[in-house]
Amino acid sequence: MYPVSPQDPWVQVAEVVRLIRTGEAQTRPELADATRLGRNIITQRVQAAQELDLVRPSGTQRSRGGRAADVWEFSGHEGRVLTGLIGLTGLRVTLSDLANRVIEDRRIPSPLTIDPIQSCELMATEMEGMLARHHAGGRAWGIGLGVLAPVDFSTGRSADPVTSSTPNIRWPREFDVRTWLTRRMQAPVWVESVSNLAALGAAAEPGAPSDLVFVRLDRGVGSGIISDGRLHRGADWIAGEITHIVVNPDSDRICLCGRVGCLDAYASRWAIEADARRAVAEGRSPHLAAVDASALTLADVVAGADAGDPTCTELVVRAADAMGRALASVVTWFNPRRVVVGGNELADSSLFLGTVSRTLHAQALAASVQNLELRQGRSDRFEEVTGANTMVVDALLSPDYLAEWGPEGFPIDVEVLLARQSR
Repeated sequence: MYPVSPQDPWVQVAEVVRLIRTGEAQTRPELADATRLGRNIITQRVQAAQELDLVRPSGTQRSRGGRAADVWEFSGHEGRVLTGLIGLTGLRVTLSDLANRVIEDRRIPSPLTIDPIQSCELMATEMEGMLARHHAGGRAWGIGLGVLAPVDFSTGRSADPVTSSTPNIRWPREFDVRTWLTRRMQAPVWVESVSNLAALGAAAEPGAPSDLVFVRLDRGVGSGIISDGRLHRGADWIAGEITHIVVNPDSDRICLCGRVGCLDAYASRWAIEADARRAVAEGRSPHLAAVDASALTLADVVAGADAGDPTCTELVVRAADAMGRALASVVTWFNPRRVVVGGNELADSSLFLGTVSRTLHAQALAASVQNLELRQGRSDRFEEVTGANTMVVDALLSPDYLAEWGPEGFPIDVEVLLARQSR
């Protein structure tokens, strides 16, 4: 896609929609002041946005001293956005409108396999069912896909693995999931890592600061970085790989990357569950002894810590201390206003978050934490859904993209999409 002139009428429509959507300007006089466009041009651009069902009159008026001006608000109730989040043990598929109002949210148990077509077929079938139930005969305006790996955002394919031995199943780089899903669903597709989507979702919350970090705990530890209101992906698409920050160089704990003392060796699901199984074998945990060792999970460890089991408490505190040390480096260097920790049962533990906070404040530069806010993420991981939806809507309504599909009244014919992607 090539940049479009600011004088293009559809670029001006995109700016009008952005101003109304963010609340920066919502009347014609305010829009004229913000864009430096004439009143008649503003009227035409607002009308074009209304014909696309992107804005509508709010039914209220306000005056700047003369005739009361109509107030416009973002609509987005006609457009449909699908999101698909791919996890190790299941899929999550949602249908929303352009204003992030969720229409249906489903979780489908399905172990991730090395064959990506199996997961994609199941996901596409669920998406088609949602459209049939809630948007009969209609197509999605766009699809946001979250995967368990860094993503080359320019191609939508998995980036090179950060470590060769990472246990997550990674789809081969040669599998073009964006093209596959575009053809199947006849809609534009954007692909991103779930950690980055979680960061986008956290940044979309009302009152969210423009600089934040989202730490996503799962089998491993990932994070997403929002800098000056924008997602920071890095030169090689791997920004946010907090999991391999060395928190204890003198440790004998070997990480999957081959080094010692990485955060992953302390705070990842695989590391904590391995420690818990060793504790059971050594008879060090009455709480875990009552659990089937073959089915022991992180949730059992967190529950044991909540119940006062010393070994479980030790495992949670050790993971939290390591997380606090890693975040101390991140916060001192990046100076975010907010850090959100979410993703699994460990993130829901008040013991864990309290210990993270104490270590972080003890280890980080005082000036970098004096105004820092440390938050728990949502237990339902909804930030990932919001982030995927936000990614799609922001792209659809961007000036360059709206200039392509606006004249047709619908987001671009799929063959045009594929030709543009190949460029």
